[in-house]
Amino acid sequence: MNYKHAIPFLLLAIATMAGCGPARRILTLQEEAGSEYNAGNYRKSLELYEEIIELEKNRNREADGEIWYRAGIAAWETGHLNKAVEYLVHAGRKDTSGERGYYILATAYREIDNLSLEITNLENYINNYPGGDRADELRIRLFDAYQESSNTDRALGLWEDLEELAPGNAGLMESWYELNRTLGREENLKDIARDLYNADSTNVTALEYLGDHYFWLAENRYQEEFTAYEQNQTRAQYRQLLNALETINENFRISRDYFEQLWEIDPRPSYAEYLRNIYFRFGNEERAEYYHQQSLER
Repeated sequence: MNYKHAIPFLLLAIATMAGCGPARRILTLQEEAGSEYNAGNYRKSLELYEEIIELEKNRNREADGEIWYRAGIAAWETGHLNKAVEYLVHAGRKDTSGERGYYILATAYREIDNLSLEITNLENYINNYPGGDRADELRIRLFDAYQESSNTDRALGLWEDLEELAPGNAGLMESWYELNRTLGREENLKDIARDLYNADSTNVTALEYLGDHYFWLAENRYQEEFTAYEQNQTRAQYRQLLNALETINENFRISRDYFEQLWEIDPRPSYAEYLRNIYFRFGNEERAEYYHQQSLER
């Protein structure tokens, strides 16, 4: 036998056998981790997936994207936010992402106040899973995030997909109101405020808009009609004033109801001033003085 040639062969065999050890261990760990993960035992599966990642690192290799992805899910489920982000981002670099992963990343970035990356992952979810279980929820979150980041054009474009979800959803209706107000679309605000009030009769945004709207509707008409009467004091003009007062007082009553509701929710001086002026127009000096004093004391 030629021992000169046998020695290198023996070394190769030993190296091959040594290399098989970690590989076999990794396969075993993958099976164990998969079983624990599928059973919902996330703490144990996270330990096992992290061991696989470390073993692969020791072999100068990187674990498969699926390992990183599942490790990220398991980290999130066990309250390890930073690990969850790290592992899921790593999975994404390996083109291994999923519906749950995008949701977790969007939620995690919201918790750590990274608006830009929250938006990125909300968009990733919606673009890749438009019919996903959480798609509507995340569209609403994306709508709010666009407004928070001053991406009003994107928010406006997204509204088409949200409009059917709006009836009865006060949070979404309020966001839609704020977008229209920001864009200066004043002609839409009354209808939106009314829909918002119908969705939630205690919503301060709706109550303030409607109270203010009806107050000035009444007050401006009042000033207009009395100015006309003072300039032309005829019987016809007086009859016109009396007829107008019916509508004026009705609008003051509507405004009063909204501001009295606001006063019950939060007795602010500004609400008291509205109520003072309304009762003054009604000729109720006692109530007008009461709200005047309230506005001074608060």
